[in-house]
Amino acid sequence: MPTHRPLLRSSTVPFLASLAAAAGMLFLFSHLGPLDGAVPGARRLLRNVHVVDLSGGRPGADAVDFLWQDGLIREVGQGLNPAGADVVEGHGAWVLPAPADAGVFLSLEGRLPADSVPAEAAQSLRLQAGAGVGLLLDLNAHRSFMAAARALPDPKPRVLFAGALFTAPGGWRLSGQTPWNSHLAEILETADLDAPWQRLLRFGDQAVFASVEHEGRDDLAIPLPVLQELGRRAREQGLPFIIHVQHHAKALQALQARPSALLGPIIDAGDDTALAKALVAGHCAYLPALGSVLNAIPGQALEAWQRGFPASASVAVETLRQATDPDRAGQWVKHWTRQDVTTAQVLAVPAALAANGATLALATGSGLPLVFHGVGLQAELAWMSRAGLSQSQVLTAACVNSRALLGQGAGRLAAGQPADLLLLRADPMSDPSAMERVQALYVAGEPVPR
Repeated sequence: MPTHRPLLRSSTVPFLASLAAAAGMLFLFSHLGPLDGAVPGARRLLRNVHVVDLSGGRPGADAVDFLWQDGLIREVGQGLNPAGADVVEGHGAWVLPAPADAGVFLSLEGRLPADSVPAEAAQSLRLQAGAGVGLLLDLNAHRSFMAAARALPDPKPRVLFAGALFTAPGGWRLSGQTPWNSHLAEILETADLDAPWQRLLRFGDQAVFASVEHEGRDDLAIPLPVLQELGRRAREQGLPFIIHVQHHAKALQALQARPSALLGPIIDAGDDTALAKALVAGHCAYLPALGSVLNAIPGQALEAWQRGFPASASVAVETLRQATDPDRAGQWVKHWTRQDVTTAQVLAVPAALAANGATLALATGSGLPLVFHGVGLQAELAWMSRAGLSQSQVLTAACVNSRALLGQGAGRLAAGQPADLLLLRADPMSDPSAMERVQALYVAGEPVPR
């Protein structure tokens, strides 16, 4: 996994100097040598598995074998028998690239998240691994969590961290949501990007995250010139630049900052075709994050599940039913009611964008109220299906486009790609509930304990 030098550095912080030196010793996954979490020199042969055909082609294709070494797939074919490789029998399992979640909050604090976030880093990652998630981007990490997560032994899901959450004064926070111990960076002018608070950054940024939302405000919460400068710095570092936006008009403005992705959901009515064309022209992906809104309205959500969601939603439904706190849920219902949000309106956007050529990727918003780690993946996949996306579109968003967005391979099971594999007991293209029946998760070629 590539580790990048900080987006904004201060020569007064010795740790950052050592971090920059360490960065010179790391490499991109496409270079020779093992990935993070890989056992150097380890060779493993996975026999007798079926590759999930995301194109919607014929199921039941002939079984194949996978050979990987140093965390990278070396060969895919039939009848492979290399000397000295550890052999794992796949027993006819179905395999696809391990899903990547490009928008989670692993360690939020405050009164509202409560049960959504475990107290310990190990538990958060265990829940994600249990659902088969192999790669995560934490959009605004608790400082102590970051240290604890990085100290956990491999193998574990790959975790990338965004640095500060860039927002405007008064932005991002909702009524009832207390600030958490994180890097919340409030900016209104370009000069704010070089303010003294930067000295508090003690890690290498692996993505840049900004929110241009502010309830009751029609324009961008961060002025466009500032947002454009933030994007320029992100591109200079080669980092994904993700902007949180929930309104059509703001999304069209924010695209002028050339982000890598917009994080939704879009909650108002607008011209989806125009937005899709702008996303395509800007080579920008869209992360619907439907559960971050719809799970937070339990009455609507549970009713929707019961009206015909795929069987893959069953675990998430029961978790929501057991964990819903009327007081917390009521606060969020009031918030979304003030903005006149309806389930149908939120669900209408992703399929319309996809139909007009936009690239959709996966972000669950896990860690936000009533979006639970692990089952948050199942809930999001079910919401995307409910929105009208085909199973091919849903799985491509989760297993291909998100990985490409985060720079962790092209989401293909081919030689030279990371050996991040999810093994299922059935074909998820014909049976969406197969995503619940995980047989094994491999990250950098190593089996992750579940």
